Amino acid sequence: MAAGAALVVGVAAGCSGAAPQPLAKPPYTVSSVRSGLVKPADLGKGAVEVEDGDHGSHVVYTPPNSIPTCPYVQRSEDVQVAVQPAVEPVGGNPTGRFIVGPQRVGPTSLPVVTQGAVVFESDALAGNTMSTVTAESAKCPEAFSVLGGPPSVVGDYKVGSRPFELNGWKGFAQHLVHTSPPTMNPDTYDDLVTVVVHKANAIIYVGYAQIKKVGQRADTDQKIETLMSTTLARLG
Repeated sequence: MAAGAALVVGVAAGCSGAAPQPLAKPPYTVSSVRSGLVKPADLGKGAVEVEDGDHGSHVVYTPPNSIPTCPYVQRSEDVQVAVQPAVEPVGGNPTGRFIVGPQRVGPTSLPVVTQGAVVFESDALAGNTMSTVTAESAKCPEAFSVLGGPPSVVGDYKVGSRPFELNGWKGFAQHLVHTSPPTMNPDTYDDLVTVVVHKANAIIYVGYAQIKKVGQRADTDQKIETLMSTTLARLG
């Protein structure tokens, strides 16, 4: 999931060992929030960044101004409860959606990060929107299947969610594991964690996806927390 400007971290004058100062603080703007999003340098050598265009040719499409709640559920035929894959907020200014990852994706590649944010005129409006997003995400079933469609999405999905809090940002982390049918792709599985957090007048989402070989431990949940401890520190 776009090239960011070089970041300059301030250090308190006369204190060479002082902790880095955040690049932004509330109230947030679209540009200040973008300064804290994941950069290619955060993932490592070979990472590139592109902006996600607003087109419906994606395998799993959601509008780029939306906030994710239950990825891939719109492809499922066996979900018993009506649940939306994303919420389109009213009254917010989106940053756009950006993808940071390797040029080629595979089991041994860097992760793929899909991220964006929505900035609101007031803390209250952001808080109300976060409540809506959290309520919708709670409807996401613990398991569902995709029976038809592109081979990359067919298979079984297991979903778990937990509260997430870091640097004053609060929300949830949703862990999704996708396994393909044995006849299609028996050697790997998809390990995806989506974090949605709110602070002051902004809501940020970050999706961290890895392709893992069957038998490898699912560790995306830990890796995204390490990554966000770095990125959210840029947003005071």
